[in-house]
Amino acid sequence: MGHLLSHPIEDKSIEGGSHSRVSYAVGAMQGYRMTMEDAHSVKINEEESVAIFGVFDGHGGKSVAEIVSEKLTSLLFRQLNHHPSMSQKQVIDITRDSFLRIDAQIHKHGRYENVGSTAIVVIVYNKKIIVANTGDSRAVCSINGTAKTLSFDHKPTVMGELVRIENANGYIANSRINEILALSRAFGDFHFKHPWLDSTQNKYIIQNRRYFHKGKVELPPELFMVTAEPDFLVYDIDAHGAPPEFIVVACDGIWDCFKNSDLIRLIRHKIAVGWSLQKITEHVLHESLTKANSYTGVGFDNMTLIIIAIHPNQTMEDWQHMISHRVERARGLRK
Repeated sequence: MGHLLSHPIEDKSIEGGSHSRVSYAVGAMQGYRMTMEDAHSVKINEEESVAIFGVFDGHGGKSVAEIVSEKLTSLLFRQLNHHPSMSQKQVIDITRDSFLRIDAQIHKHGRYENVGSTAIVVIVYNKKIIVANTGDSRAVCSINGTAKTLSFDHKPTVMGELVRIENANGYIANSRINEILALSRAFGDFHFKHPWLDSTQNKYIIQNRRYFHKGKVELPPELFMVTAEPDFLVYDIDAHGAPPEFIVVACDGIWDCFKNSDLIRLIRHKIAVGWSLQKITEHVLHESLTKANSYTGVGFDNMTLIIIAIHPNQTMEDWQHMISHRVERARGLRK
């Protein structure tokens, strides 16, 4: 777990926004860690045709998380705004290329061999919810009270990840890459990526999805021992007939403290009794501190989460009444 404070920093950064189709609250807290290494980003255009939410969990320092939160979401936002009617495949292709391009830029402008960050990005675009994930942060949505996972954690012991790592001459010990890194996809962490650069050649370029160094073709970025390439999951609102009630996007520190279904249940019940998204977010952060356990290590991480209410055909008040009705009906209080 590294160095920890004897008492947590409980100050919470809470913000939010209410719009006609999508509303949200963001909460962040340093907790027991010596510094705050998480970052987040929210971007919504005026028409609400494009909404981007991201959580970035840094390790080894905060620099990479801060760079990715600023540059990645800005790049995606510009491209999606500029092309308002792209296909699902086009959005996914642009997003994947943006992840890899930003990773290359980070290396070009600084040495981050031992500093990295996860990235979980939720894009609401043209009646599609597209989730891009690199690392072990996570997105989960509520479908009428049922928790549906919208991303999969990238751990070194997962078979597909293990094969890529070993093909890149890495190994797994104690569930870590080369006994060091506990996740298998991330921005930064260039110690685990090709090409291996010396101090006089601290740069590489991307061309046709291949990295070049001193004229020699190296591994493509998708095959690096630790890659920034995201996985995707898509929720098609039209295909399912209705949007999710809400989406929770959070760093692994939150999910260490709560099972997916338990957090969805907690949020729904607080919505049903009239709590605002900001108040619920603050409550979840506080509850995560109460779960701190020095034996398991749970509850000692930085904590960041975003709760996204999806209500394209409702006001926020009607959305809250809908969830309240469903919760009461599930309890048997209303027929």
